[in-house]
Amino acid sequence: MGNIKVPGGILTEDGLNPMCLFETDEKIETVRKHVEVFEKLKRRFKYLERAMENSLPHILQHINNWTELQNLKLETYIGIACAAQEIPLSILSCLNKDYLVKEGASLRFITQVFKVYLQEQSIEHFTNNLKKSKLDGNLLLFFPQNKRSDEYLSRHFIAEGLQQIVDIHKNKKLEDTRKLTIKTLETMYEDEEKPQEIVAYLKNQMVANKEWSESDVVKCVWDAIDFGNKPDQMEAQIKRQLEFWSPILEVFTTSPKTEINLLCKVQKACYEDVKLMKYFRHTIYCLYQGDVLSEAAILYWSEKAMLPQGKNVFAKQMAPFIEWLKTAEDEDDSEEE
Repeated sequence: MGNIKVPGGILTEDGLNPMCLFETDEKIETVRKHVEVFEKLKRRFKYLERAMENSLPHILQHINNWTELQNLKLETYIGIACAAQEIPLSILSCLNKDYLVKEGASLRFITQVFKVYLQEQSIEHFTNNLKKSKLDGNLLLFFPQNKRSDEYLSRHFIAEGLQQIVDIHKNKKLEDTRKLTIKTLETMYEDEEKPQEIVAYLKNQMVANKEWSESDVVKCVWDAIDFGNKPDQMEAQIKRQLEFWSPILEVFTTSPKTEINLLCKVQKACYEDVKLMKYFRHTIYCLYQGDVLSEAAILYWSEKAMLPQGKNVFAKQMAPFIEWLKTAEDEDDSEEE
């Protein structure tokens, strides 16, 4: 970077190297040229890649010694290099040091890196890279201890024009909660808990997670159901499992929208699992018999809401059942007249 740090954390005053990043201006276009030069050097001299990986964390751990302008140039460099995938985004994990976090240096640094990255790449590219680096669930660790809350994280990134980071954090928390809920449901089933107790647990989850809808709960329940792996027993196992879970699903399918979402969830699950594919109609029939799905919802789904995945296969499979439902509906209308 230019100066050399000697024992005691003191910077030497030998002057900066003319090629030092700190000697350039802070414009993205200028800093990008430094990134491009180093990219070319790494391709030509492969050993530089390992040298960079080893030395960069040591440089970043001393950001509290650089000036605000020097840090801006370094942040811009890291943002551009990470967006170009020349440097892994996980390099930012080295900023999770008490002395940097406490002073707010870590938070200031990653905030600017994220801004630069999102100027270079799409939010989808950034999100995938953040997940790959396992930083999506650890953003709060860069906040000082007394500000380590979801509310403060939201306020900070929104003020910095980074609503996307807030959304990523919320989605990660929801996904983690969803996985925990599914695991808990599996355990409750194995422990032979009563349906009423499972319903009570799920209602508490909805209270604790105010953003959850009925559809979120229904999807968790469905993912917790284990239909086994024995093809010759699949039909009986589906019936057995849904006889247990239907009273629970019924509680959380109180609207047509939730029913349609469940139908789409089942369609996708049966499409992705070969052993379930030929039992799709049987599965829907069991849910219909268990008062989870209504005639109206099934008919609407078959006409307007069927997913593309396996559409032709499932439409053909469901045809006799759909025809039966339509006939039953016509008979009911005739009786009313």
